[in-house]
Amino acid sequence: MDWDEMARPWLDAASELEITHRPVLEALLAAAELSEGEHVLDVGSGTGPSLVAAVQSVGPNGRVTGVDVAPPLLARAAEQLPADVELVVADAGTHQFPDANIDIVLSNFGIMFFEDSASAFANLRRSVRPEGRLAATVWGPPSQNPWFSMPRKLLDEIVPDLPKPDPAGPGPMRFGDPTRLMTDLETAGWKPSLTTVDLHLVPPGSARQVAALHMKVTAGMMLRGVDIGNADLIQIEERLTAACQEFAQKGQIRFPAQIHVVTASANR
Repeated sequence: MDWDEMARPWLDAASELEITHRPVLEALLAAAELSEGEHVLDVGSGTGPSLVAAVQSVGPNGRVTGVDVAPPLLARAAEQLPADVELVVADAGTHQFPDANIDIVLSNFGIMFFEDSASAFANLRRSVRPEGRLAATVWGPPSQNPWFSMPRKLLDEIVPDLPKPDPAGPGPMRFGDPTRLMTDLETAGWKPSLTTVDLHLVPPGSARQVAALHMKVTAGMMLRGVDIGNADLIQIEERLTAACQEFAQKGQIRFPAQIHVVTASANR
């Protein structure tokens, strides 16, 4: 896979996405309750905002390891991290981490992308100490997340036969219904608990700037591999701008969002 090409939109949008997703990261950190001196394994680290937060939380006596499949994203993360943060280019679902070495597995929007989630959770379970734990965020259902459902509806109206993702396969909406998530964690030897959080995503900039962000990431992801002309792309961006403007409140674009925050302890 050409990771330079795959990662380019996420690298271009990294600062905007970090701001947009900040309320989600704050909810994750509140649930994780990281402590001084802990060893954190951060799954799906991307460009590193959760790694930075973990380093600050565990302090100089702690240890942080980040893992992601995309080398360009971890390279960007490394630019803002201390040299002693270990970064592993791998699929966390299959990578052989040392057994019983981690205090907590942390993941902000990362666990939805495992090929085999039950097997991946079992692999992560082996990596934690007997008293180890997990904290992760996943998106709630599309109906409660216009950040995804709005661009999808708009694209379906403009692009004939736009491919539809497998709702049970790897992807952002995989655990919108968290039943499978809880089952897979339990099967893998975790004792999970789930809290659903309603919040707002507040991307920076005007409606036009937020539409441009969607063209890079959400809409861009949906259009990957689709043959589409420039005129249609211009129409899509104009309609995205108008749709984003509908979420304007007091000078900000505010998208309501629903997030599932899952925590789990390792069954002994």
